Amino acid sequence: MPDTSNLIVIASATAKPGQLEKLERALSDVAAPTRAQPGCELFSRYRSRENPSTIIGFERWTSREDHERHLQGPHVQKLMSAMAELLAEPPRISSYEILNEN
Repeated sequence: MPDTSNLIVIASATAKPGQLEKLERALSDVAAPTRAQPGCELFSRYRSRENPSTIIGFERWTSREDHERHLQGPHVQKLMSAMAELLAEPPRISSYEILNEN
């Protein structure tokens, strides 16, 4: 396993009207189990200033394999099930390899 992470994942979720509090709670519920998973170096959430109903998740993983294992975890599966009633549109998830941090 590499000494430093090589994968950044950015996920964007926009709540339906009246569902923002439930979305925030659902994302908060997965934070601790995600951070405890092997290979997770960072899991943080941010709210859009332009659209307060949109929350961005920023994740940093040691490897793509660690992230794939994370996606199969029961806490993520529960979150994905809840998303159907909470989101105004499908979440957008993008992953990036780190090229240079200097």
